Amino acid sequence: MSISAAEHYRQQQILNSSPAERVVLLYDGAIRFMMITRQAIEANDIQKRFDNSQKARNVIQHLLETLDMEKGGEIAENLSNIYNYLLRQFLEVDKNSLEAVDEILKHLKILRESWAKIAMGEKEGAKDTPIDNIMA
Repeated sequence: MSISAAEHYRQQQILNSSPAERVVLLYDGAIRFMMITRQAIEANDIQKRFDNSQKARNVIQHLLETLDMEKGGEIAENLSNIYNYLLRQFLEVDKNSLEAVDEILKHLKILRESWAKIAMGEKEGAKDTPIDNIMA
């Protein structure tokens, strides 16, 4: 079974990423899936909306499940609250709510930007980055 060049590149990108960069990649995927979900709602393509909102939901669920609540303290608790809020928003997405899609996108973009800054700090050699204490 051969994989496309794009898929091979994506696999290499993941393998060569720091933990924070992997989180950024997860946010990128969730944002991409939610953008497709938005387009599907506008086009009244229920199956495409379902498929892509489910993929985004799975990413957010994964992020929630990999939080280290013991080490992460208040930051992990806050992220848990945000992720749970976003997961509840999918109830409205399932009713074709563009407002819910935009609400999820807004939060994902803010979180992605924050994690991108953490990843940049890792690259610049910052010691004891928050990722070490937040994600299991």
